[in-house]
Amino acid sequence: MKQNLYIFSDTNLKRKDNTLLCETICRNGEEYDEELDSREEYYIGEDVLIPSGEKKFIPIESVNSIFSFGTLHFNSRFLYFLSRYHIPLHVFNIKGGYSGSFTPLRESSSGSVLILQIESYNNLEKRLQLAKAFVNGAAFNMLSNLKYYNNRKADLSSSIASIEKFTEKINYADSINQLMGYEGNIRSVYFSAWPKIISIPIEFYKRTARPPMDMVNALISYGNAIVYSICLNEIYKTYLYPEIGFLHQPSENKYPLSYDIAEIFKPILTDRIIFKLFNKYIISENDFSYRNDYCYIKKKAKETYIKEFDDKLNTVLKDRSDERSKTYKTLILNECYKIVKHLNGEQEYIPYKAY
Repeated sequence: MKQNLYIFSDTNLKRKDNTLLCETICRNGEEYDEELDSREEYYIGEDVLIPSGEKKFIPIESVNSIFSFGTLHFNSRFLYFLSRYHIPLHVFNIKGGYSGSFTPLRESSSGSVLILQIESYNNLEKRLQLAKAFVNGAAFNMLSNLKYYNNRKADLSSSIASIEKFTEKINYADSINQLMGYEGNIRSVYFSAWPKIISIPIEFYKRTARPPMDMVNALISYGNAIVYSICLNEIYKTYLYPEIGFLHQPSENKYPLSYDIAEIFKPILTDRIIFKLFNKYIISENDFSYRNDYCYIKKKAKETYIKEFDDKLNTVLKDRSDERSKTYKTLILNECYKIVKHLNGEQEYIPYKAY
């Protein structure tokens, strides 16, 4: 089974016959900052420790995509190698933020789907129908998280009631801006409930993304960036074009459709992992540092999060829509196919809802 490759070190990436050669770079005599730097290891599936200066050969057929949180060194021949095997490369900066992606030329494309996407975007009624579905799916999954903890450890009934009231308004929105306003209200109430969910004392009062000013916001930004990249991976396996979204404007970011689909899965992937990491005391305040009003995630915590994320992404569960066993990665791909069917007029798009 293909797996994602996560790289945290300064690494040389090369093609060696039909294998991927990874060599960590030894930095002698350079000032080292443990809080901001990550140069010691990477892993695929399970941990694989590679001391600086040593090499690891990985069969290219086993790699699904590459996520780099360190500095990469490669040439155009290497990019051709990735393109040949349809392997995306996602790059994140030292703060954990998304920097960009190399997406190989897709195996197949469809002009008719592109036209349908453009038509649905330009038609307010059609665009609103899809945009409302994304917001409804996100709201349902946020409520699912709150109801889970409301039944176990905290009184979240008032937050649940508030979100349910805003959710009722979603279908009555007559513009994207109004819909985004309701979505913002829902998230504001949702995040305000987090101090009751997370076991350790936290200073988390609102979402601050640029920059993340506390450890919870730092993890949210980090996790969401990875979810966006996973959605982009799955979009490229279909006829959809990630440049054309429905809830998010094409002018706002490069791949708005990946942001649309990510709205549904962020509560399931990013948020649930954060709750687990704090509530099981897997990470703590010591895993973060602060500089110039910016909260940084230390190397160990980044790797810990990625391990939990990869495990979650490949968790097998039963999809209630068809009673089949699927991973979350497969569910994201299915979401893309459901959008294609909606655009083709085959069936109305209904977002994935976690129970």
